[in-house]
Amino acid sequence: MQLALKPDARLDAPVAPALPAHVAAIELLSLALVLPAAVVCSVPEGMAAGLARVDVADIIAFRAEEVARLAIVGRAPVPLEGAPETEFVVFRGGEGLRDQVAIIVGRPDLSRPVAVRLHSACLTGDLFGSLKCDCGDQLRDTVRRMAQGEGGILLYLDQEGRGNGISNKMRAYALQAQGYDTYDADAALGFDLDQRRFDFAAAMLRQLGVSAVRVFTNNPQKIEALKAAGLEVVADQRVLGRPTAENVRYLASKRDRAGHYIDFDALAARAPD
Repeated sequence: MQLALKPDARLDAPVAPALPAHVAAIELLSLALVLPAAVVCSVPEGMAAGLARVDVADIIAFRAEEVARLAIVGRAPVPLEGAPETEFVVFRGGEGLRDQVAIIVGRPDLSRPVAVRLHSACLTGDLFGSLKCDCGDQLRDTVRRMAQGEGGILLYLDQEGRGNGISNKMRAYALQAQGYDTYDADAALGFDLDQRRFDFAAAMLRQLGVSAVRVFTNNPQKIEALKAAGLEVVADQRVLGRPTAENVRYLASKRDRAGHYIDFDALAARAPD
């Protein structure tokens, strides 16, 4: 599998359309947060004794079934700096068997459109203040704006590295250090533009009693996902971080290659002196 880590690797055989078993194998690897590289072979019936079995249909349907089984497993008040009236609600399900968190800031009026942000976990940015992205700034700015306004709900989703996992994110960072942009680095590892799904995020909001939202996001994919899941999106607002020498190429790539709504004039106004 080390060959899958080499950005200059080349196929040495003709490419054929993927069969259902191939698609299922890649889906299993995605659920396990490992590189999307698998060896698929046929096993004669007489040699299959003792092997674990799972139907292709069950693998493909697993994520949708996890959304249906999404359930609240714990909740408690957790006062935050600048947002003392805050409750954390933990859901089990969504992406694989991982936990997802809804942070209810203040007392949002659920009978009206609620301020909402879908925030994918970013260990490097959210916790350590990485200069390579704007995630930590977006997280804290959203909570502050909700606390100063009419409240809101921030969904903290376990989708590190656009759904690829922290280990693959570090592999992509190593390629970025060699000159790849954020999307080319993921592609060199075998990933699509964005591996994330947001159907379970909409299910979380519905369980909390939300039917209409004002979304804090720059990502059109999140807006469309909430609409497709049946939520009413009445408005969307931008969430900008601080531009740095280390993240400006990353932000430009998100704008130019993934269609994110990023106004560089507005970003420049936030740049440190």
